[in-house]
Amino acid sequence: MPIGGGREFDLLNQAMAAMNDAGNPVLNNMGGRCQFSRIRDTSAKTVEVRGFCTYVDKDGDQTFEQCDFLPGQPNKCNITGGTGKFEGLQAELIISIEPLKSNFEGNGQVIGHKKGTYRIAKTN
Repeated sequence: MPIGGGREFDLLNQAMAAMNDAGNPVLNNMGGRCQFSRIRDTSAKTVEVRGFCTYVDKDGDQTFEQCDFLPGQPNKCNITGGTGKFEGLQAELIISIEPLKSNFEGNGQVIGHKKGTYRIAKTN
């Protein structure tokens, strides 16, 4: 929707699948969902995206992620915690994406790659 000054506001709902190339359990064989808000500045040709993702593994354990994609900066996400085996998980990630051709009009598809480090912080 237009919000004035040549800017537009959108809400994005994304379904995700994660696989860890190293095979460790963090973001490996997990399904996820993300909710983002996006501001597009059509005159400056910039996009700002902020939001949250939750991933779940086959055991029902979850990870929680906060993302900020800002103009002129790397796409960053932070894992801010989790449940079960992911309790206390913290990570800083840089996201790169490769657009794919979509079979559906109006739907965008991408392959994303996350690189970064993580640690499990003791909660007790």
